[in-house]
Amino acid sequence: MRVLTKLLKFKGYTRGIRYISDGSKWTKQKEGCPPGVLTSTQDLPPITGVTLPEFLFQNLHKWENAPALKCAITGRQYTYGEVYKRSRSFAAALKQAGFKRNDSVCVLLPNIPEYPIVALGSMQAGCIVSTVNPLYTKDEIAKQVNDCGGKIVITIPQLVSQVEAARALCPTLTEKTIVVGAEPVSECHSFFEMIKTDATGVDFLKGSDINALEDSCLLPYSSGTTGAPKGVELTHSNLVTNLKQITSEGYRQTEFFEGGTPQERFLAILPFFHMYGFHVIMSVGLYQGSLVSCLPKFEPELYLKALMDHKPTKLHLVTPIINFLASHPMVPKTALSNTEGVIIGAAPLGKELITKFLNKFGSHIFLQEGYGMSEVLVTHFIPKEKLNTRAGSCGVLMPGTTCKIIDLESGKVLGPNESGEICIQGGSVMKGYLNNKKATEATIDGEKFLRTGDIGYHDDELFLYIEDRLKDLIKVKGFQVAPSELEDVMRKHPDVADVAVVGVKHERFGEAPRAYIIKKNTNLSEDDINSFLKPQLAEHKQLVGGIEFVDAIPKAASGKILKRQLLADYNSKQKT
Repeated sequence: MRVLTKLLKFKGYTRGIRYISDGSKWTKQKEGCPPGVLTSTQDLPPITGVTLPEFLFQNLHKWENAPALKCAITGRQYTYGEVYKRSRSFAAALKQAGFKRNDSVCVLLPNIPEYPIVALGSMQAGCIVSTVNPLYTKDEIAKQVNDCGGKIVITIPQLVSQVEAARALCPTLTEKTIVVGAEPVSECHSFFEMIKTDATGVDFLKGSDINALEDSCLLPYSSGTTGAPKGVELTHSNLVTNLKQITSEGYRQTEFFEGGTPQERFLAILPFFHMYGFHVIMSVGLYQGSLVSCLPKFEPELYLKALMDHKPTKLHLVTPIINFLASHPMVPKTALSNTEGVIIGAAPLGKELITKFLNKFGSHIFLQEGYGMSEVLVTHFIPKEKLNTRAGSCGVLMPGTTCKIIDLESGKVLGPNESGEICIQGGSVMKGYLNNKKATEATIDGEKFLRTGDIGYHDDELFLYIEDRLKDLIKVKGFQVAPSELEDVMRKHPDVADVAVVGVKHERFGEAPRAYIIKKNTNLSEDDINSFLKPQLAEHKQLVGGIEFVDAIPKAASGKILKRQLLADYNSKQKT
């Protein structure tokens, strides 16, 4: 571990920010590029020669006996030393069971302390981890398992029936399910028995064994700029490089547990299957020596009790939970008395909600917005010295990252205060979409810029603001919902002639799916549609935004649904 730390320092990855005097402290015009192609003033080339587990455990000697992960409900917890040893035992058990390099392991777990043991152990065995939403139906589970070629699913006892129902649809799912539970489950492997495996002499995956720029280790699913969910191939280098970027001095708001600095306390309510939870909470927490308390799901009373009991120093939130804290009468003004700051992602936070939150809990709490997506991880953060001064902005470029904003029609690079599509280049840009060359080429151009599908602009100080989404994705409680997926399911209903789905504003969820349906049968009702969808789609994909039966759906000459027109009509009706 000490050798790895010295190696990283020798390569220059821990050096401070090089400020360049060009009118901006954090962002500059990239040399040799057209005006408007911006890059960070701090160089940070892609990190290679190290796996994600090696990187996260490099400082184990500093906090081996400190608590690392805790269940916010039961109090079950693991120290850093236990996480390290159990992850290696789990890796050893997988290798003994015959798992080989690049085998896909599907992790279908809520936020529990064992999640990183499973994920990091699988990576140490050389496997690729595909994170699956535990709210998925059997059909949704089967779709992801088949797409990634998953050999095994790791889950909890309550979800075994869903996995076994999906198994019949998954020819690659050849291994018995691994269950993380206190009691054994028939015909399943026990996780707690597997972590008793002796790891002595086992050959674990090392940085010297891999091409960190090309070898994937994590496969979350994202709808990207459009369409159904696709496997996002993230390499060891993607994840390690971005961890270094977002924890750089001047940008990070969470501190390392060393040199007398108190241990940070996180409350992980945002799911680990989502990149915000896996990367910004779980991985950053392990890298910095924080205590991460895990909460499997959001329930108002449960969440409030966890806040009081665990006293997080930093909170990682999305807009709906910010709104709950700021607005709900059951949340007292003292609820965040131990919290120094809030890190916000997944969707922009409006100025009114920021003001409401700070008025309730005090302006001493900083709000740090950021920008990113599964395909590029985190690319922008509000820098430390500008906290609470840039309402509505998601910050400046991370070290080692380049950005351009292009005109939607011509592709021309735009300047400050000109809106266009945000494009990102750098070490955190994904390898591509799994087995989907067409989607990859449509998303990453020849210069390795990734087109995000988000519309925004830089102000005169080169802070980024998000205005809209070119893509049709709906953000429900921070989760991505692809309208095309819902439309495809509804078109299977025998009484649906045509359908269009849009995202409408929702007070609690941020956005919610709303369907416009042309009937084949005049007797078709909203209840019929909702009953049809309930067993096929996860809860956050249900039509909470409502259903409207229409005679026609507006379309362009090309046949593309004019969703902006549907939204404009909906918003107009709401005003009246």
